[in-house]
Amino acid sequence: MSGLLFVDDEVDNVSLAAEILAEALDMQVAVVDSVEAAVEALQEGRWRLVIMDLFIPLGAHPHRILGPRARRYQDNVEHLGGLVLLEEIDRLEDRPLVISHSACTDHVLFELFGDRVVRAIPKPAPIDTLLHDVMEVLQEGK
Repeated sequence: MSGLLFVDDEVDNVSLAAEILAEALDMQVAVVDSVEAAVEALQEGRWRLVIMDLFIPLGAHPHRILGPRARRYQDNVEHLGGLVLLEEIDRLEDRPLVISHSACTDHVLFELFGDRVVRAIPKPAPIDTLLHDVMEVLQEGK
């Protein structure tokens, strides 16, 4: 798999972290700002790891790339795009590992993640914590 996909609508806040991760891990790191852009990236290439916020927008034209289940929920989960993205990741043949990087503290939402999310990192996280957790997840491969 090729690298790390960072999905966060606050691109300015995660760009530095993405650059540091790319250099420290010596791997490609891409940053996208919506579910639509993330699904396009996931369809274009293989990713080893996705670091995603829970509160991300669906995008300008989600109907073009979202599957039938996600389209059915798009009006009800506009502010919870991370859940829609997880549904889209589930449709992939070769699924990447997923880390949640969110300011959300709602345990019910985290329960919805189930075992699809291998680690939850609170946001904002110091870069050394983020790097440590990402490296640990990549080494464990689970």
